[in-house]
Amino acid sequence: MRRGSNKNIGTAKILGFVFIIMIVLAIIQYFGLLIIAGGLGYWGYKRYQIGKAANQKSKSATVLFSLASIFFVFFLINITVHKDETKVAAPAIVPVEQTVKTELKAEPVSANAVQTSPVVTTADPAKETNQKNRLPITLIEGTDGDTFKALVEGKEEKIRLLLVDTPESVKQGTPVQPFAKEASDFTLKQLKKGNLELELDISERDKYGRLLGYVWVGDKMLNEQLLEQGYARVAYVYQPNVKYVDQFEAIQTTTKKAGVGIWSLENYAQEDGFHEQVAKKTTATANSENKHNSSSSHDKPSAPKKEVVKPAPEPTESTEYVFYKNCSEAKADGAAPLYEGEPGYRPKLDRDHDGVACER
Repeated sequence: MRRGSNKNIGTAKILGFVFIIMIVLAIIQYFGLLIIAGGLGYWGYKRYQIGKAANQKSKSATVLFSLASIFFVFFLINITVHKDETKVAAPAIVPVEQTVKTELKAEPVSANAVQTSPVVTTADPAKETNQKNRLPITLIEGTDGDTFKALVEGKEEKIRLLLVDTPESVKQGTPVQPFAKEASDFTLKQLKKGNLELELDISERDKYGRLLGYVWVGDKMLNEQLLEQGYARVAYVYQPNVKYVDQFEAIQTTTKKAGVGIWSLENYAQEDGFHEQVAKKTTATANSENKHNSSSSHDKPSAPKKEVVKPAPEPTESTEYVFYKNCSEAKADGAAPLYEGEPGYRPKLDRDHDGVACER
């Protein structure tokens, strides 16, 4: 029993000794210079006392004090450097919102647009974020100009294009409105090209459970194309889904002035919707005038002409699409002031509504 007890005691002493050595080494690692400085200082003090007792000046005491001071200075420098390295090593915590939000905002450009703003060649974080918000979709069937069915993440969904409204072609109790068939055919033709993606905004669904978003056909946005062709008007602008509303309104202003599509019929497309009765009256008046002119020239009456869709104009100096986000951007481009009817003019930039924007 005694041999076993002695053996345990011996092992405990060894472990304790090792533990003490580890503590000493740890202290030396961080405070070794301070310990050396203290030891030299104490030694120098002893030599000074001995010299004083003998009434002699101790040179060794002076040397030891000097060495102690040097090691103490090195200790202070080591502590300062260690703090700086700790600060550098600490990872910088950046809020997620700050990472996502960026000054570089991706702005879509229409197919017939003429770009006048400076071209940014650096990487665009906002564009990368938009790509992440897009979902690949597969067309199932078309419904009308602004609605269709598609396969989204393996599930059949009904999709409603955001911020645009096309004439009704399949709504119960509503007759087929002018340009409804053209809009529906155009949408279906674009969707059949494939390579479709759905870009979501803040609120993903409406009260009917339909997915809301901007549909991309390759690198072109279908919502914009409908506005450019005169098959849709800007409508249903509700917060928070207003990401592209300024761009859409600028396109609509250009198309409206050109009298394309729905804008070729006076007072047909209005803020509260489409007024087919106004369109019918306009068409009837035009047909009556044509008939009167034909009879007066003794020509044979011709068959009623089918409604002809006025094609979108080629980009010219008077119809080019120029979009300035604010007056600062217009001034930087040398375009200010902007007069009503000129490319880039928008009512939102004309605060006093005098027909001149960014005049100051």
